[in-house]
Amino acid sequence: MSADNKHMANALRSRISDKSVKNDSLGTDTSVREFCSMKALYATYRGSLVQPFKRAIAEREGRKSTTTHTLASDGRLYALDLARFLAMLFMMQGHVLDALVSPSIIDVTQAPWSVWHWIRGFTAPVFLMVSGAVHVFATKRNPDGQIREDAVGKRIRWAITITGLGYLLFFPANRIWDLPFLSSNAMKSFLAVNILQLTGITLLVYVLIVQKTRSVASMGKVGLFVGVFIVAVTPLMRLPIIELNAPAWLAPYLSSAHGSLFPFFPFGSYLFFGVSVGAYLHSIPNQFRDQQLKKLGLLVGGVIAGVALALHHIFLANGVTSNILESPESVLLVVRRVGIVLMIFSGCVFVLQHTYRLRNWYVLFGTRSLYIYVIHLVLLFGTPWWDGIGRTSTREFGLAGGLVMMVSIMIITLLIAWLVDHYERSSIRPEIKTTVRYGSLALLAYLMLV
Repeated sequence: MSADNKHMANALRSRISDKSVKNDSLGTDTSVREFCSMKALYATYRGSLVQPFKRAIAEREGRKSTTTHTLASDGRLYALDLARFLAMLFMMQGHVLDALVSPSIIDVTQAPWSVWHWIRGFTAPVFLMVSGAVHVFATKRNPDGQIREDAVGKRIRWAITITGLGYLLFFPANRIWDLPFLSSNAMKSFLAVNILQLTGITLLVYVLIVQKTRSVASMGKVGLFVGVFIVAVTPLMRLPIIELNAPAWLAPYLSSAHGSLFPFFPFGSYLFFGVSVGAYLHSIPNQFRDQQLKKLGLLVGGVIAGVALALHHIFLANGVTSNILESPESVLLVVRRVGIVLMIFSGCVFVLQHTYRLRNWYVLFGTRSLYIYVIHLVLLFGTPWWDGIGRTSTREFGLAGGLVMMVSIMIITLLIAWLVDHYERSSIRPEIKTTVRYGSLALLAYLMLV
């Protein structure tokens, strides 16, 4: 008890024992009221001193929580949105610099461009593994565990859409009727598989395989098995019996021998490895997912990358050439990239803890990755009906000019993606949006046919 409290208690006892105070209800009530008023005054005085300090501490803790807290009430993994957004940024800068800057400046065999080239190799694996993990959470199930038919239909429509869009972006003629007159080299470039075709076909395979599963856990096991299977059979896709007999439209999906940057073997495996990661995170309570993702990246990812790197050097020491080990279709390279991507996820959790206020921007640009991909390619290379600067001034820029163009294209792309997102979230009547959508498709059909 403080000195002030003791003083008030003694004063009360002396007043009660005072003979001058009459022993009736009036005198007693008066004493109690005086004591209560004194105690209230003391509490008010004490609170006026303490409350500002409590308020300052609360404000400081509140500011701290907004920068380090990573738990969303809906369990959303914002770190994966951040990872996908960063992959889109690295993809854009890589495409612009590679298309515009002179090869005499960008020499990927020498530092720092060798590091730049090495980092570019992770953009597709990061994007695909995030996509696989996200599909786990987005694939809804019935009470009996079966994947809902509307979810299956939506995935199939989306897969067909992005596959068609991938071919359209690299359409080599002004009209469909001109296709039979294209040279063999032009047709080969058109049929080559890029990231959109890969994503669409891999999503179709994903739907066909996982629709028979009855739980997220079984989906994760199937995803891991399929990923390992794709990597294991990748070397077989180079066998002459397969390369020589595969149809012209299918061969680019089997290997890079036909000009594909992202053949299904082995790049499709990244999405299925992402499915296994997503299934694991789905089994974790919401409040622990970020921390488990961080541990998964540091421990499991570090071990996978370390073992793959050790085997890489062992094979080098035993006469295997670097060109084979660093080939995009190298099994060891795929395994190493999976480990490093997991470590990137862990790093994104750390970054998110210090940039949590920006999480909505990560979500916006992460979920609009398709728009970002299409918009920046149109700005850089143009369309079948007009050429972009990437075609008219291919690798003619110096480093300074290339950097200016890179920043300009990236800013314009993100701005357009934000405007599209704002339009789709606006309160414009659905009938108007439907008219705009079908009107755009009609205009595209007109350009392709007439």
